[in-house]
Amino acid sequence: MNLRAVLFDLDNTLVPEMANYELAFDDVCRQATTAHRIDLESLRRAVFGHANELWEQSATFRYCSSLGIGSPTSLLSEFPGDRHEFATLRDWAPGYRLSCWRRGLSAHGIGGDADKLAGELDAAFRARIRSHYPPYPDALPALERLSNVYRLAVLTNGPIDVQLAKLSASGLEHFFSVVVASSEVGYGKPDPRLFTAALERLGVDRTDAVAIGDSPERDVAGARASRIRCVWLNRERSSSPASLTPDFEIRSLDELPDLLSKTS
Repeated sequence: MNLRAVLFDLDNTLVPEMANYELAFDDVCRQATTAHRIDLESLRRAVFGHANELWEQSATFRYCSSLGIGSPTSLLSEFPGDRHEFATLRDWAPGYRLSCWRRGLSAHGIGGDADKLAGELDAAFRARIRSHYPPYPDALPALERLSNVYRLAVLTNGPIDVQLAKLSASGLEHFFSVVVASSEVGYGKPDPRLFTAALERLGVDRTDAVAIGDSPERDVAGARASRIRCVWLNRERSSSPASLTPDFEIRSLDELPDLLSKTS
């Protein structure tokens, strides 16, 4: 293998997803929960729970699920794109977001100023994600080593605006010459067409690339379907499904540079 390019998953590979959402939520809501004497974790569960419930009832849920767009990511996106589903979402999303926040606040006894506070927290949460989104500690050292040798791309399920915002806020954006998101191309992992789009933008053959990600069902299966070698980042030391065996398995991105140098 004449390795020229590395295709990285984003969420839970380079950056924690839910942990960062919870961190952002807690940071923007702490003052309000203290002032109103309500439990911060309880409010977070309520807002995210309402978001999940309403998102699953939305007219575009099935399509968005095929792209790997779920909740609470749905609270963050402007849903750019030409498809009619995104036009529908752009009209629906502002009211949806406010309803999630209002329901959560109302469930905790905040009534009179719930509408105003819901709008403020909605805006603050979305801004917070775009300003501070910490990567895993092993991401930056690995990318610094790899970027001197290979072309790097991000291949991610999710809305393009949110995924780009995460990359920027994580401080990792400059390592990647190509970012391909499912909302942009209309296919989500494990669909091999998402991997093909990344290869075409990089200008490399599938035999000259390797994909890395945390999910056997999305990253490993997608790479296999695309006939691209794959590295499973198994941070949790989970068991891999027998039908989704990766070419390589690592427990930390610290292991990746040496692994790739030995297999190139």
